[in-house]
Amino acid sequence: MPPSLIDLPPETLLAIAGYLGSAIDYIHLSRSHSSIGHKLQDRNVLVSTIQRVARYSKECASVTSDQMSPMDALLCIYGRRQALSEARPASALVLGDGQSFLYQQGLLAYVRDDLIRILDVHNACRTEGVIYTSLIGTQLLGVDCKDSEVEMLHLQDGMLTLIYHAETPTFGWASWILVIDIAQSGRLSLTVDPWTSEDLVVRNNRQYVCIIAPTGSSANGRHRKWVCRVWDIDRLPARPARPATLQIPELTINEVGQALVFEVYDGFLYAISTQSSRQMEEPEWVSHYTCFRFPLSNPDRSTIESIKIWRRHHREGPINDLWTDLRLVRDESTGELIIIEARKEWTEGSSTQRRTWYHQRLPAVFSDPSDTDDKDQNMTDFNYQDNTAAISQPEIRSSSSTMTDDSPYLFIVPPEKNETGRCRLPCNTHAEYSPNVSSSSTVGSLLLAKSKYRTYISTAAAFIDLIVDDRQASSLTAWAQHLRLRIGSRKEASPLDEHGLLHQHSVHPHSRQAIEGSELRYEDKGIHLWPPIDAPAVLQDLLNSSTSLCVSGDADESKSKSPGDVTAVADERSMIYLVKGRNAAENEKGKLVLINFDEYIQFWHDTWVPDFMNLYGHEENRTDIGPEPNAQILTTRIHDSVGMDTDKSEDGDTDSDDDCSDHLSECQEEKTFQPADEVNDLFWCEEFDDDEPVGLHWYQEQMALWADFKEGFCFT
Repeated sequence: MPPSLIDLPPETLLAIAGYLGSAIDYIHLSRSHSSIGHKLQDRNVLVSTIQRVARYSKECASVTSDQMSPMDALLCIYGRRQALSEARPASALVLGDGQSFLYQQGLLAYVRDDLIRILDVHNACRTEGVIYTSLIGTQLLGVDCKDSEVEMLHLQDGMLTLIYHAETPTFGWASWILVIDIAQSGRLSLTVDPWTSEDLVVRNNRQYVCIIAPTGSSANGRHRKWVCRVWDIDRLPARPARPATLQIPELTINEVGQALVFEVYDGFLYAISTQSSRQMEEPEWVSHYTCFRFPLSNPDRSTIESIKIWRRHHREGPINDLWTDLRLVRDESTGELIIIEARKEWTEGSSTQRRTWYHQRLPAVFSDPSDTDDKDQNMTDFNYQDNTAAISQPEIRSSSSTMTDDSPYLFIVPPEKNETGRCRLPCNTHAEYSPNVSSSSTVGSLLLAKSKYRTYISTAAAFIDLIVDDRQASSLTAWAQHLRLRIGSRKEASPLDEHGLLHQHSVHPHSRQAIEGSELRYEDKGIHLWPPIDAPAVLQDLLNSSTSLCVSGDADESKSKSPGDVTAVADERSMIYLVKGRNAAENEKGKLVLINFDEYIQFWHDTWVPDFMNLYGHEENRTDIGPEPNAQILTTRIHDSVGMDTDKSEDGDTDSDDDCSDHLSECQEEKTFQPADEVNDLFWCEEFDDDEPVGLHWYQEQMALWADFKEGFCFT
């Protein structure tokens, strides 16, 4: 018998595992054979692998603090990435209802009448922080209020920023900007009088709060400019004097999230724009990312760093700006900051639009734009006039060449006049469709009017669309249109070519050095839709109805022919969206729905889907993560969560499926939920009366609304 991996010494096998570049490779290797899986249980190798593939993830932090075993952490990373990339949620449930919400870093804040409720979603907390907005004026600001309104601005690092509007007997309507520290039981950290009624942008960390507004003007007065003010929470009193303004140069007024993005990372405020006030002065027909940053500890014009990074060439074709999305995220593996931009383009002037996600890593060190040559480590620049010498294989193809699946470059921009040619690596470009798939296919047809939300999750190499699908199965009669997830992803292809040899690096024509990442190939995993078209009607009601059945009490009244207004936010573990009725007023409440891809986020309800295979399609398309679930396992978990201990019948045998259904029916009738024994550090758990404020204090802890709604499904 020829030698195999099983015959390798443990030391050699562990050395091989130490070079694997992803959690998927490690898990697949461990599952290739039981003896290999046993050898790969070494803690040091597991910790090293986690630090290499997800150093900046919550799982890595949990392993470092001994809150999670290394194997559980690696399985969690593998499971959520695979589940998201293949549209296989672990659970779906109703978190509550409200008028608006914010969701970031696993914290959910939503407005419900005169309350703001804050829930730790990633830890499946059973308590919520509750802010009584009607008591803010008297207890925090010391003013009598006839009426009040709140508008949430930002939620980051456990700090909630909101605008509080109140009608006072003396001054009429007045406004305050409040920063509330949720992690410290609702401590008021900052109170600021707003200096403008313009749209405000707030970014913060645990120490600094930066408020940005388009209130500046250019030297000639023709253009408005972004200005910002920074407050140091640790050094200033609760109501400090207003700091001096800092105007960010060259940034024009654009829609935040489409052509402009502000973010705070590592004590710096970053501003990234696809346009600048000098756009018309560009000598070359190219577009750049204009990037600025300054330290929050010293917000001064002299500390502003800037850089320009090549974005695209005019020859690539027109852009459909309605589909453009711009974000700045942190790489979970390396900690580097990455610009992710979605663009829909008529490539090279063709009649077909194609959507593509472009990745661009920010350099660690900024410099003045005049000192740069628009180069960085991720864009390979070279001049075609100098490209006369022979180039080592594989050949770098120009944009006019016929594309093939194994091309090391997706395209290359040829020079015009004295311009510099540039090329992109496949690792920095993710097309919606592979070159051999038409965008007009059945799965691929997507109209902007049908798209409610769009984002890209770099950890799973997947894009997510929340769409309205008008295809209706014969078994469904209530929903003529219904919400579905549309997820497309890719994975690294084999490093071997058709001859069984490793793909070689391409060589830079100037430096003659290998181009890092040019040897990588990618394989499209296709586009997945969830839920299936023939999903149970009760699941469709949960995902699409704007009201909760247990609240309305009438299933017929809670249904409509199509979902109404939808707003959504997604991260690497879950998606939360708020669905309202059609033509709903701004202050009308809608239903908050969580679609969770992390099976370690365990919200357990007394509603479940016994035939869960129908929700994922055919068995050969499933990716098992952990043991095969069954009705008894699910029922036991549900009994544990609601405090039931009747797992066996009178004769001592395990309950049958009918008995399990009876227990679930009893749970639905009782509508009782016991507090958790273990509570997350963010909130402490105690039973309260949700109707009346306890002690008439403006901030309290109460049982989470999702425990009262009890509408959800578990699929694992």
